[in-house]
Amino acid sequence: MEIKLSRRTFEALVSETRIEILRKLDRRPMTVSELARELGIAKSAVHEHLAKLVEAGLAERVAGERKWVYYRLTPQAVALLHPESKYRLLVLLGTGLLALTGGTALVLRSLYRGAAPAQPTSYMAAGYSEIVPKAANLSTAPVQASPARELTLQAGTQSIAGAALLLLGMLLLLLWYRKRRALQKRYIR
Repeated sequence: MEIKLSRRTFEALVSETRIEILRKLDRRPMTVSELARELGIAKSAVHEHLAKLVEAGLAERVAGERKWVYYRLTPQAVALLHPESKYRLLVLLGTGLLALTGGTALVLRSLYRGAAPAQPTSYMAAGYSEIVPKAANLSTAPVQASPARELTLQAGTQSIAGAALLLLGMLLLLLWYRKRRALQKRYIR
């Protein structure tokens, strides 16, 4: 949401009491009596501060059960109090999609490699790999390597990594969806 600050908004934010009222309303919708009790000021003073906040578009009246009137934050006030929440949701969405894409690519690659005939690399073509000694007194006996076994291990590792990334991506997208729904339920009723 784009934040537009008008003169009325600035005037509403000048008072420390109004800022404290916004913080209280950020937790949950409240009545004038609840706010007066929590702030330790008269109901008439709270009512005047709420009128300024409503006029500035930072709070709104909501008819509650019975005769009570609740006040809650508007989306503009939420954007002022929590400008980072929009970016957190975007980071969650982007990371989740990236993890899903990477996981899918790894799983498909491992499946493709497992089905394709083995293409030996240069040291596999020779049938062995050498262990290079780090000290002069170590022997240089060749060690036999199985090209098929190495290819299978590599494909298995890619499958596991791909599945883990897919699971991580799904969890991140689920978290993104739940946070987005929670914000919608809280502020846009």
